[in-house]
Parts: sequence; C-alpha cells; structure tokens
Amino acid sequence: MKIGIEAKWLFRGPPSGCRVVRNLVDALVAAGGTDELHLFLDQRARSEPTPAGIAPEHCHYVWGGNNQLSNVFVVPRSADRLRLDAVVYQNFSPPAAKHARIAFVHDVIFKTHPQYFTRSERLYFLPLRYLAARADRVCTVSQTERARLVSFGYAESDRIDVVPNAVDHAVAGHDELPTGTRHEILERLGARGSFVLYAGRLNARKNVATLVRAMAHVRDPSISLIVVGAVDRTSVDLQAVAIAAGVAPRVRMVGAVSDADLRVLYGAATVFCFPSFDEGFGLCPLEAMASGAPTVVSNIPAMMETCHDAAVYVDPADPVAMGAAIDALVNDVPRMTALRIAGRARARSFSWDRSAMLLLDSVHTAVEHRRTVVS
Repeated sequence: MKIGIEAKWLFRGPPSGCRVVRNLVDALVAAGGTDELHLFLDQRARSEPTPAGIAPEHCHYVWGGNNQLSNVFVVPRSADRLRLDAVVYQNFSPPAAKHARIAFVHDVIFKTHPQYFTRSERLYFLPLRYLAARADRVCTVSQTERARLVSFGYAESDRIDVVPNAVDHAVAGHDELPTGTRHEILERLGARGSFVLYAGRLNARKNVATLVRAMAHVRDPSISLIVVGAVDRTSVDLQAVAIAAGVAPRVRMVGAVSDADLRVLYGAATVFCFPSFDEGFGLCPLEAMASGAPTVVSNIPAMMETCHDAAVYVDPADPVAMGAAIDALVNDVPRMTALRIAGRARARSFSWDRSAMLLLDSVHTAVEHRRTVVS
C-alpha cells in the first residue's frame, strides 16, 4: 500500500507539532512492513536532510505557505498523480480525492473555548468541521478529544480512531548527557537550586499567569519559577503579572529552548506544573513525568486521561490552591518520590511504536472501506 504522510511540520511548525510528526514518521519507518511511505514536506525545507528510512524520491516538496490551502488544493493533486492509496493530513483534508483521506485532527479546543483564540485563528479553523466530516477517517490524540469531535459533529464516533502522543526520547533522556553538559545548560538558563518548571506555549489558554501568581503561595522564597516557551499572540505580560504578585525576583522567562536544554530542565525540575485551562492531550506533562519530574496539572479531562494517578491535580483558576499544592509537594519527600516512580511508569505506557501501528490500522481501514464501496 502506498501511503502519504503530510509532514510539513517535520521541520517547520510549533515545537510540539514538530516533535509529534517527527516521532510518528520515525515510528512508521521502524514499523517496516510492506507499505511504501511518501512524505509531503514544505518546499522551504529542501535543504534539510532526508528523514532516515525514507527514499529521497519519496519526499515530495510542496507549497506550505498556508497549511489549510496546501492540504485542500496542493497535496491531494500531487498524491493523486503519484497514485497513492491514502494520505494522512494534519488537521485539514481535502473534501474529495482519488485516494483515502485520513484527517489527523489534534484538537478542536477553539469550539469550546473560542475566547483563547484570535479572530483570525477562529476563521482559519472554520472549515475544519466541513472537511473532517468528509474524510474517510479521522484520528485524534485522546478519548477526551474524540468525545469533543463527536459532540460538535466533526465525525461519527465509529469513524474516529485515537492515536495518542508519546514521549520523545530525545527530550526525556536527560541522563544520557554528561554531568558537565547538564550543569552548563542549567547555569546558562539561570536554573539554580530548587525550581518549578513550566514548558509549553505562552498563550492565554495555557494559563501561565495563574502559575506566576501561585508562586506567592509557595512559602520557600528560594524556590523559583522557570518559564519555557515562545510568546503567542494571546499572551499576557507575565513579567507584569510577576511584579504585581510580588514574585518578580523568583520568575525567570527563558523563551523557547532546544530539545537538549528542555530535557535537562525536565530532569532537574523540583516540580513541573502545567496549569492549562484546556488540552487535547498533554504532551509536556507526559515528557516531564518520563524525566522523573513530580508533576502538578489542571484537573481537566485530558490531563486526567494522560496523567492518570501519576500527578497532583489542581483547579487551574485558583492560584492559592495551585501554590498550596506545589508547596505541599516540595515539603513531602516521600510523595515526590512516589510521583517520580508513578510518572515514569505512566509515561512508559505511551509508545510511538504503538501509536504508529494504530495510525496504520486507521489508514488500512480507510483504504479497505473505499475499495469495498467501489467494488
């Protein structure tokens, strides 16, 4: 079977999106089998090395200036010329094509929480429901997100397959780095002593401002907060929030960091806290748990599905409760040790190899259904 993977995020895109696509591609290659894999890559990535295990002639470079328009008009024409049996699209799939179309819809949080998205973002995602409803199959990252897709009419439940995210070992394998390298990275980032870590986007939905305010309720003044992530169009001024909360000296904004830097921060964090108001999965908490960081997360459905009993849950709207939870945890060594063990065990239950097989099952189901209908 000739399968295309729309992988424009492999080299260009949001950090978490790049990691997901990279790991899925690697796992699909490792799965082997008789399927012939083709990648659709952003033409601006022509200078990047060909992904391991993919023949150069199976890498197809397309216009990627707008992912929605590219997926609807550019990628499907190329796929049909190549006579592919199926293509996995990131979010947007074409309304019609000769090949089976699998729409990998990561989340539709903009439907339940439009206030966290700009008007242009909401307009960009507006066609997603129409397009997903016409895909042969839809994949998403959790049962939580599957239920949301069904409730908003994106697809019937029997056409949606769950393909969860998993841990990127390049991020979680901090123990593989020499001690000197780890120390140098922590010094460069100003991560000295005990610290709470946040990693992810810095938009309003991620609710980092509440975490900053929560630091006022962590009694030990030597515990700092390290915030990792790039500023977003819906970001708030976290430094101003820190000043207003009286914790500015304890808050350090380090911006976006490399995978090597991030894995060291995960491994060195006293506590990892992810206070998001809503998620489809929760990749950063899973990576933190894999690195052995005791983790505090929002008490929202996706976090509970991902972290299960390996994290402490808090009300994301309550900075006092959040600070108290962090404070109680750092003063309870046995509890922290138990969470480190439970977190690593929970992270091991997610595997990119398994996710790749689930994705292939979805693709094969879509193709076989098409062939049955045609015959």
